[in-house]
Amino acid sequence: MLTALVLPLSACGTGSAVTDPPESELITVVWDEPDGAVTEWRGGADHFEDHPYRPKGLEIDVAYPLFEGAEAFAEELAARVDQEVRDFRGASRDPVSLDIDWEVTAAGNGVLGVRLTRTEEDYHGLRQGYETYWYDTATGHTAYATELLADDAALEELNGLVREAFAGEENVDMEGLHPVLRTYDSMGFNTDGDLVVEFDDGHLSPSVEGHVPSTEPGRMVAVIPSEEALPLLSDLGERAREASLAEEPVPAVDEPAARPQSPPPVPGVITTGDEGVDCAKAKCIALTFDDGPAETTPHLLDLLAEKEVTVSFFLNGDPALSRPSVLRRAYAEGHEIASHNDLHEHMPEYFSEEELVGQVAAVSAMVRRQTGHTVQLFRPPFGDSSPAVLKEIGRQDMAEILWSQDSEDWTGLSRDEIVDSVVEGAEPGAVVLLHDTLAPTLAATPEIIERLREEGYEFVTVSRIYDDLEPGKSYPPEGLGEPAQA
Repeated sequence: MLTALVLPLSACGTGSAVTDPPESELITVVWDEPDGAVTEWRGGADHFEDHPYRPKGLEIDVAYPLFEGAEAFAEELAARVDQEVRDFRGASRDPVSLDIDWEVTAAGNGVLGVRLTRTEEDYHGLRQGYETYWYDTATGHTAYATELLADDAALEELNGLVREAFAGEENVDMEGLHPVLRTYDSMGFNTDGDLVVEFDDGHLSPSVEGHVPSTEPGRMVAVIPSEEALPLLSDLGERAREASLAEEPVPAVDEPAARPQSPPPVPGVITTGDEGVDCAKAKCIALTFDDGPAETTPHLLDLLAEKEVTVSFFLNGDPALSRPSVLRRAYAEGHEIASHNDLHEHMPEYFSEEELVGQVAAVSAMVRRQTGHTVQLFRPPFGDSSPAVLKEIGRQDMAEILWSQDSEDWTGLSRDEIVDSVVEGAEPGAVVLLHDTLAPTLAATPEIIERLREEGYEFVTVSRIYDDLEPGKSYPPEGLGEPAQA
């Protein structure tokens, strides 16, 4: 028999919460006896052999529910669990184990809700993470947690309310709190109908130089009172709230008559800010920054925001792990996030073909775990590639991006020399190599933007320079030093 239950904090890990029980507790559903309407799929490492990177010795034990009449939901949960396994394998340092368990958060009123709890261990220790998914039984659509909200504006407003809830909380890095998909990937309701927003262990922790953010604060929770949350909810969100509060959960549903052809936009999925520019007609140029995120990157982001310019960032593994809040900010502000390999080494010389798999997979997995974004661009360090490197990049569905103009900021040029190098060498369709780790480059950036704008240039991301990028292909097609041709 199914009954409604409030999930205590102790069942979600050992972390603290910003608010006291019972407000910070999520409603879940359990059953005293097996119910034929809900069964379970459970698997281990042998069920995920088709992934590009499979570290040896990693223990995997994962599960998700199967609802009678909701096969589409099971398919989507299977895909989300598969992605979690893939990304943990790729993003973790010396991974040890991954467990994913589930609880039902709502069953009825045309809605099914499931909360997945990840318990993972690697070189950096043990931590937990949380996601909720919501199924619309009428359409067969599986929704992310942010789809409980009406739109991006509602998510932006929620982000402001969460900032207020965390004001003065020393364990929260406010600079890392942005309205993106993977920050708001677990939301549900308590017994008062308030919106409960929970955050993974360490997701909001302040950055510490040279270390990943601490997981010690554990699960962080913000509770948004129902009177403030209700105006932000979508139709699905309103029905999910009512279903969460229902006394009699209904886990068995009818198959949907038809799935929607085009699901609505997902709040928190960011697109770059240059979509309106046609580079076949405009004088386009792409500024790209390698080797970050670094201590200097937030200052660069401030400059770019002031100038209303979007760029492409090519990230390395350790910086991405140690400054995830900066990565989230860059993504939230519409910049293109790409990979610069895990380690900054000459890939053909330094790694065997077997080692290339994990090197290429790492940053993509780190970015997706922090933002939800799937990386499509890869730049090998030093531009040093090979047929084997390019093949692996393509196997992991990315295109190789080199550059057509080297600012040579890495050679020790002064601020003024960097400005002159970029401006004097600029051509329409150019992809410019820069480094956000270098103080002279940051000092040069405002004047670079001003002078190129005076010459009529539009600043775009790499993906706007090259139409229809193909995985496994290298750009510019003509090789280093060749700008894109309109």
